[in-house]
Amino acid sequence: MVDSIDSISYVNQYNSGYSTIPNKLKKPTAEEYAILAGIYKNIKLNKKVIYFYNKSLKLREESFGFMHKKTANSYSDLANAYYVDGNFEKSMSLHKEALTIRKELLGDKHRDTASSYSALAHIYFYNNSFSRALEFYQKALDIRVEVLGDTYPNTAASYHDLGYFYAKSEEYGLASPLFEKALEIRKDLFKMSHPETANSYHNLAICYYYLEEYNKALIHIEKAIKIRELIFDKNDKVLLSAKENLKDILKKVPKYKRVNYRFSLFDYFKNILTLKSIGE
Repeated sequence: MVDSIDSISYVNQYNSGYSTIPNKLKKPTAEEYAILAGIYKNIKLNKKVIYFYNKSLKLREESFGFMHKKTANSYSDLANAYYVDGNFEKSMSLHKEALTIRKELLGDKHRDTASSYSALAHIYFYNNSFSRALEFYQKALDIRVEVLGDTYPNTAASYHDLGYFYAKSEEYGLASPLFEKALEIRKDLFKMSHPETANSYHNLAICYYYLEEYNKALIHIEKAIKIRELIFDKNDKVLLSAKENLKDILKKVPKYKRVNYRFSLFDYFKNILTLKSIGE
């Protein structure tokens, strides 16, 4: 099997039609292992992703030592793979290593440091360590605003993450301005036909619903669904959830105030972080 050979060179020879395994294979580099991990990541074979990122990390530690930017990147890549695999404890440990290196080498005002704070915030959140999650979400946002500015995708993501934290805590008054800021940035960067823009519209609709601003909720959920119609499969489960949310919103809005809306099956972003469904 090709995927049992830990060598980029051999994979390339196999794909080119060579049928004879070379007597002596060149030892793969850390970068080649990382490339292989990326290939398996794209086809969602996460055990292979973990295996090859582990290989890459070991070589980088041997070549560069612990306190090196590339070693930190390997820790971060491997941590993300373990997160996808559901091993949050291992993921947290590796992200903490990456954060230690990045703070020492790059300081507390660097985009990579912000990425580590953000990744750890997600794990703290799902482990119900809410005070730590809030602290790290806020740190990631503060760094990104200062370093990247308010016109960058990662900054929008941080506004979204912090808004999501407050929304899940049922602090909708705190969540809605953060979602509004994320939407403003995403509209400028991605325009209207992008899943991230749809995500922001949808989350704002949920917030407005719980704030009893039903007309705003209706406008935003309709825009979210219309965008998804252009992009994704009609049977997407999150889309269907959004349509159920729309039905509940419509119950709160007098008919004469409704925008004309033609119902059809729309697409929806599968990997979105969805808020608490209306009606739960």
